[in-house]
Amino acid sequence: MTAIQSNPMRLLHSFLAFVRRGINLVIQGILAIAIVMIAGFIAITTAAAGLALALVAVMFRLVGRGPAPRHTEETASADDGVITLEARQTPRGWTVE
Repeated sequence: MTAIQSNPMRLLHSFLAFVRRGINLVIQGILAIAIVMIAGFIAITTAAAGLALALVAVMFRLVGRGPAPRHTEETASADDGVITLEARQTPRGWTVE
């Protein structure tokens, strides 16, 4: 008969391998959660910046420069009377003379 000897270190190696795999799994989970949280933070920050930009644009539109200046006869007339401008179309667009 042959005697079968069991290796007492085999159980220790198996347990340490199990612990190592568990630690790796926990580290991967923490890394995945961190990546998702960073992506969410970037998305929220971008949305907040877009809303702030839109709010500033609306404020400029509402509070802005006031009514547009209107041309009166004083500003559009010359010494001898009313100025008449002539416009003609060119290949690059309209030209006023």
